[in-house]
Amino acid sequence: HSYSMQGATRKSLNSIIKRSSSFSSLCKKTTNNMRPSIILFGDSITQQGFGWDGGTGWVSLLSHTYSRRADVFSRGFSGYNTRMAIDLLPRVFGGGGGGGGSAKLGETLFCTVFFGANDAALPGERQHVPLDEYGENLVKIVTSIREQIGADIFSTEQNSNNDESCGATKQVPIILFTPPPVDEEMWRRESDSSVPNRLNEVAKQYGEKVKSVANEYNCSVLDVFELLGGNDEPAKNTYGRHLRDGLHLSESGNTLVYEGLMALLQNDFPGLLPMYDGDGKYGTVGVPLEEKLWKELC
Repeated sequence: HSYSMQGATRKSLNSIIKRSSSFSSLCKKTTNNMRPSIILFGDSITQQGFGWDGGTGWVSLLSHTYSRRADVFSRGFSGYNTRMAIDLLPRVFGGGGGGGGSAKLGETLFCTVFFGANDAALPGERQHVPLDEYGENLVKIVTSIREQIGADIFSTEQNSNNDESCGATKQVPIILFTPPPVDEEMWRRESDSSVPNRLNEVAKQYGEKVKSVANEYNCSVLDVFELLGGNDEPAKNTYGRHLRDGLHLSESGNTLVYEGLMALLQNDFPGLLPMYDGDGKYGTVGVPLEEKLWKELC
């Protein structure tokens, strides 16, 4: 199976996906025989990732793709900024002491961090976080995730009789998402505000901070701002159709984020994609189906 993005050329895809690390082929089982986890940490765009009013969502699409292969834990918190998110880290990512965090339910394939839409609210707004602090908070989130689940990454081994290790990364892959673009007029109407409280250009600045942190701390980046057309001329209203209210994703926006994430995994971590050869279980690369195939049981 290949993952393509509708309406995006390979050249534009390469500008969206910032490759910063690599991952080797995955094995046929995890070391603790538990289904691995995918942890999605973010604000309302993650919380609403199963779709809005019955529509398609990027999280639901991802869950479907990894059905019987990995458990997708959506930890989205509407209205939260990175300052608020820091307080949630021990509960979301397990911090030991029987806290029951998501990562303890299975070794971790990868994590996504999708904050910034609220941090980028203009100064004076309750959710606003200054740009420099935003960057510092992202660093705290990344380092905390690695400290708490770094030893619980999905292990790898060659698909061979001697089960020889193929050298997995020592750090859990963390994918940072940039904030989406903002359709300022649509959001102003939706929020019933007489003055703008979010600007597209400011969202872009916060996205650049995400890229800077990712580069310094060896994370991959999904450039949602570019993916949805945030750099296009406002008059074209390219990105407006991908936002249902000027800030949150529409069905097409959710689909683009999902497709972009799958393309990023193909580019940066091909071993983390679902296994499709060998009946989806006995192939050479990817995350295999859990348990025996039905035809092996009768």
